[in-house]
Amino acid sequence: MAQRLTAAPWFRTIGLFVLVFLGYTAGAVLSLKAFGASELGPAFFPSAGITAAAMISTRRTRWPAVVTAIILAEALVDLYAADAARAVVGYALANAVEPLIGATLALAWCGALPDLRRRRDLLLFVAGACLVGPLCGALIGGTTVAWHLGAWWPGAVLRWFASDSIGVLVVAAPILLWPKQSHALRERPVETVGILGTIGALSWLAIWTGLPPALLILPVLAWAALRLDVLGAALAGAAVAFAANLRAASGLSLFADLDLSAAGRLAVVQALIAANVLLAMLIAQEAASRWESARERAFQQQERLRLQALSRLAQQLSAALTPQDVGRVLERQLIHAVGATGVNLGLLTSDDLRLEWVAVTGSPAPVFAELGGQLAVTDRCAATDAARTGEPVLIRTVDEYRRRYAAMSDWLATSGVASVAAWPLSQGAKPIGSLSLAWSTTQSLNDVQQAYIATVAAMAAQALVRSKFYSDEHARAAALHSAAHPSALVDAAGLDYRALYQPAEVSDGLGGDWYSVVSLPNGRTYLAIGDVIGHGLTAVEDMAQLRGAANAYAYQGLRPAQVLTELNRFAGNVIRGEFATNLVAIFDHRAGSLTYSSAGHPPALLRRADTGTVVRLTDARGPVLGPFADATFSDGAVLVSPGDILVMYTDGLVEFDDRNVEAGIAKLERAIASRSPEAVLDCDALAEELAPSPHPDDLCMLVVRFGAEMSGQRSGIVVRDEGATRANWR
Repeated sequence: MAQRLTAAPWFRTIGLFVLVFLGYTAGAVLSLKAFGASELGPAFFPSAGITAAAMISTRRTRWPAVVTAIILAEALVDLYAADAARAVVGYALANAVEPLIGATLALAWCGALPDLRRRRDLLLFVAGACLVGPLCGALIGGTTVAWHLGAWWPGAVLRWFASDSIGVLVVAAPILLWPKQSHALRERPVETVGILGTIGALSWLAIWTGLPPALLILPVLAWAALRLDVLGAALAGAAVAFAANLRAASGLSLFADLDLSAAGRLAVVQALIAANVLLAMLIAQEAASRWESARERAFQQQERLRLQALSRLAQQLSAALTPQDVGRVLERQLIHAVGATGVNLGLLTSDDLRLEWVAVTGSPAPVFAELGGQLAVTDRCAATDAARTGEPVLIRTVDEYRRRYAAMSDWLATSGVASVAAWPLSQGAKPIGSLSLAWSTTQSLNDVQQAYIATVAAMAAQALVRSKFYSDEHARAAALHSAAHPSALVDAAGLDYRALYQPAEVSDGLGGDWYSVVSLPNGRTYLAIGDVIGHGLTAVEDMAQLRGAANAYAYQGLRPAQVLTELNRFAGNVIRGEFATNLVAIFDHRAGSLTYSSAGHPPALLRRADTGTVVRLTDARGPVLGPFADATFSDGAVLVSPGDILVMYTDGLVEFDDRNVEAGIAKLERAIASRSPEAVLDCDALAEELAPSPHPDDLCMLVVRFGAEMSGQRSGIVVRDEGATRANWR
């Protein structure tokens, strides 16, 4: 193994040597045979582009292999051309130095392998590899030509520079661009052949007719640039160079009527070709930049739409309380967001043996009826495979689905599905089901689509876990809530009472408001109303504990203030919510007296039977239950008469629709005063008038009418004030 690892670079080096040797030899022979018969001499040298590209695109440690291939190939070609044998050393040196300098400068100036799709890198590549490198080679090669053939030295240098410079531009550039842009040619093969053939033919035509080359060639170069990107422009430039120089080799050349030397005309022709090719490549870069910007804007717009869709999905899933709710949300959102024609949500049963459908849309009714609402996980299909393995299943075509799931292939014909994606749903590492999407048109299911589906699946799994937790919690809370709110009236001597509890719109019947009516020994009755802050299981548990403890304290014979003192100690150690408010009263029907105390609760209202006036019972005070360990509470007392009505309530009745509590209590007072006694006992009507449904908070009411059988009846108010004359119940 170690030997193979160390030998691999040698094989790559040998392969590089062979490629450069063969390419250089072919280019040199082509230059000699095709471009060397005219008065201009060798006018186009493709080998210069091959060697420059080889050095630019490989590590410097492999450059000796390239240099060796150049020297060996040049020597063989020069020996083949017997008249060049004496100059082999100079030619080999020139052709080796030229790519060394050009590649070194291009890499140094660009900082890395030049990316000719970028304008800066293209211009630096032209400056280093197409100008400076060939100029250095021309100084050596032109000097050798002048010595060998006795030619005019400036003309020989200029001819060498022109032929190698254009060779590097139109040969090295396509080689360097090929790994990044060859897909553009593969996607349009017919158009590629058409462009290259047209550009070659027009080059011949321009030389034959003497028409301005820009008039014929530049439009096709622009066509190549716009359709085939920078690589297309470079290849079209190569076609122009080959065609023009082949035509020149046959005796026809552009600018033949100019009063220039052969080398001068060659330089002008190659400069014109280079300018047109470079312009086409710059056009391709600009077009690509604009298209990329347009694609980026479109992508960003799509991303914004996807994020908005995910945001809406998250909001709706957060309000989904059951798996069926989750399924309905997914059906509504995904069909619109991803264009799916079918959305199936399946959950594994507790024994992980079957997949139960929670939501099925887009599947034909006969198919769904045949499945019976569930599938065994051993029944192979995309949904069961995803749920069982925990891996996504992506089916892009109908044929692929039939190959994988032959037993379920009839479903495709019935439903018209073309592509399917099934994504696993999990809670931690445990699979809980799968989410399947189906489309009537073939989908690529690319990385963007997969990322979106994966996000939706994760959100759906979290919502399903929450819904299961909610279902379990709601069941416990509902049972506890039902037990804590008595459904039967207590037989309380001398009292006629009505009670009402209405949950908040957001609490689904589970809040912390409560009331109590308990018959006590010695002809007394305990009355209470309270409110635990919050909703859900925690509020219900706190409410049940506070209600039960207060009932027990009252039954032990404690006065209302003592009940709240003990209840506050209990609340500080037991309840999990923030705090609670409570109003308790004990009615002695023999004495006709009502003793009461408040822990931060709204004041009870007493409607006098004889005058119809409404009195606030505010002569008892104390803080809320829970936060204050050393809180003290005071008692208030009042004598009541037959027909008097006591109204106890929670803040949900009076703190509603952005009005302050004081305004709500005043409105309640007016409502009680204006109604008949029987109407005051109608809790439902009173609640609908003051806090119509839906309302944001729980509300609870306890309305008590004192009866005529009371003994020791007196009218008026008897106050026992252990504090200020008017307490702030808030």
